[in-house]
Parts: sequence; structure tokens; C-alpha cells
Amino acid sequence: MKKNNTALFISIAGLAFLFILGVAYAQDDITLLEHDAFIERERPGAVFSHTLHTDEAEIDCLACHHIYENGENVWDDSSESECAACHKLEADGKMMPLMKAFHENCKGCHEKEKGPLTCGECHPR
Repeated sequence: MKKNNTALFISIAGLAFLFILGVAYAQDDITLLEHDAFIERERPGAVFSHTLHTDEAEIDCLACHHIYENGENVWDDSSESECAACHKLEADGKMMPLMKAFHENCKGCHEKEKGPLTCGECHPR
């Protein structure tokens, strides 16, 4: 009888673990877009969901991710550099500053596609 209870307990625990694991991986991939360089900010980083943008809105990765060589976007999934690798905090005459790059990229698309536009919609307090 004791062996049956132990086997039942292990089976239930295993099923519970698999269920929890499935729920955890089924969650939307929500990311907080923020950068350490923004020390003084009025609001927290933007809440961002890759699934909402790529799967539901069917936006191509290249709409946001870019690495330009000779005027062509050569970014691919193996490109792991951050925006701040090229876009610095202050304008340098070559690249758009980091915060402006974030805002222009997001807001430009949101204006065309009827996405959120007010600060609080992307940067909840």
C-alpha cells in the first residue's frame, strides 16, 4: 500500500511539474525595454512583446532590428548587438541618439498601424 501511495505521489508531482512548465513557456515573451544609460528618466522602460509584434501584427524582424552595410540591412537572427552598440546617448553626427532611435522606430510604426502613442501606454508607471 505504501509503494502505491509513493508511486501515485511521484506521478502527480511529475504531472504538476510538466503542467507548470507548460504554462511558464506559454506566457507571452514580454520584455522591459530599458537601458542602463538612461539614469534619469521620467518613466520606466517600455513594455514590449515580441509575440504581439511578430506573430499577431506580422511585423518583420527587420522593421526594428537593423545593421546596415553599404545601405543594405544585413541583420539576421545571429546578430546579437544591442541598439546602444551603434546608437549612443548623445548625437555624434553619424547615428541618431539612442532614445530618439527607440522612440522614432516605435512611434513611426505605431502611427501608421494604430498602435499606442501616449507615453503611459508603452511606459506604465
